[in-house]
Amino acid sequence: MSGTARDDAPLGAAHGRVRIADLGADTGRLFDEGAGCLHYCAPTHGGWGVLRTALLVPEMYVLFVCPAACGRHGAIAAFEQGQKDRVGYLCIEDDEIVLGSYEDEIRKTVPLLMERLAPRPKAFMIVVSCIDDLLGTDYAPMVADFEAAHGIPFRVGRMNPITMGSGLPPQRRIQRDMYDYLVPAPERDGSIGLIGPFLPLHAESELHGMLARAGLGPIRHIGDCATFAEFQRLAAVRLNLVTRPEGIAAAETLQKTLGTPFVIAPVAFSEAAIGARYAAIAAALGGVTLDPSAAREEAERAATRAHAVVGDRTLAIDSTATCSPFDLSRALIERGFAVVEVVAHQLPAHERPAFDWLAANAPDLIISSPIHPARSWSRPDRPTADIAIGFSAGYLTAAPVTVPISFDEGLFGFHGLATVLDALAASAAAARPEALEDMVRAYGLVV
Repeated sequence: MSGTARDDAPLGAAHGRVRIADLGADTGRLFDEGAGCLHYCAPTHGGWGVLRTALLVPEMYVLFVCPAACGRHGAIAAFEQGQKDRVGYLCIEDDEIVLGSYEDEIRKTVPLLMERLAPRPKAFMIVVSCIDDLLGTDYAPMVADFEAAHGIPFRVGRMNPITMGSGLPPQRRIQRDMYDYLVPAPERDGSIGLIGPFLPLHAESELHGMLARAGLGPIRHIGDCATFAEFQRLAAVRLNLVTRPEGIAAAETLQKTLGTPFVIAPVAFSEAAIGARYAAIAAALGGVTLDPSAAREEAERAATRAHAVVGDRTLAIDSTATCSPFDLSRALIERGFAVVEVVAHQLPAHERPAFDWLAANAPDLIISSPIHPARSWSRPDRPTADIAIGFSAGYLTAAPVTVPISFDEGLFGFHGLATVLDALAASAAAARPEALEDMVRAYGLVV
């Protein structure tokens, strides 16, 4: 099927859209816009925020302490995502911030909550906003008092977007704080911890079988845990596998506190990158053999099926679909798909090889920033891509078809690639594609 989209939108750093060949080494013109830069947030912005991520810890309650304006987004999201019974809000006023008296309000509120909550939580997290970063409150004495009084672990989390672009942005910090609930296990087992992604690995991923054949496994993820006691089993894993950057700080901390080694192997899609990930995992496990050949063959069959449906229609890919949009673009281009745009504002270190490959082999590929201020008035009147993979690409290109892949959920290895290809084929073949607005609402995105 022939593509019909035409990209007449202006190019240049001032418009937030640049040919990859023109970026060269100066990727800072689009990537890593600092906290001082005016950012645009598309209606597709959101997803796994700090609160939603923290609530992956089972049987935990969150008290969010913040000004009302900071908490309204999370409060709406809690309703949308069915979590309202696990989150409370202590909205603080200007005078309480200036005088520091909101600490007294926390000390009053927590005992009241503990008296009323049913069932009683097995863990408690106090999440504070970035105002507290400026005030520098010391919560250690308060946490110690609460733990002594209530007999459960308390932790402090932070929803502080002012740290975006730092070495410890909110998503990395909240995962670190979540896993700080783990206590040393009596002994280790052969299981592998999965840290970083928000959902467990797909049951049909080849990694399960490869580990089992090496006498290892199962793969444990926080999303598989129904109770706080089950969550504690993650302290016994032999190795933590970090497949998204959000899990790096947590894995580093667990190595220090529990002695658990880790390997960073971000989700990948090109054969070269997937091979490198499996080599790193095998080395971290002492040189075991991991043979993904059967999954590789199935991914190629999925590519053939998808290509038969997609044809020469143009594709745009964004970083809300995967932490590796450049490597996914490479994998698709290598298989004959017409990728014309990548929507991303950062270039993580693990994506540099794919970026360099694309610059050399697809020099006209457009790289566009989803948060550039120009995006607030530059949504095209007609599609600039025929099919988008990811909600932000769907909105910013006005593509008539959007593939609902989000945050690498369940993806890894060749099965992950096959999953994306099958979803691409299904969306492209739909007689009446689902509206992007309906997808956003169903997923629970809240701006």
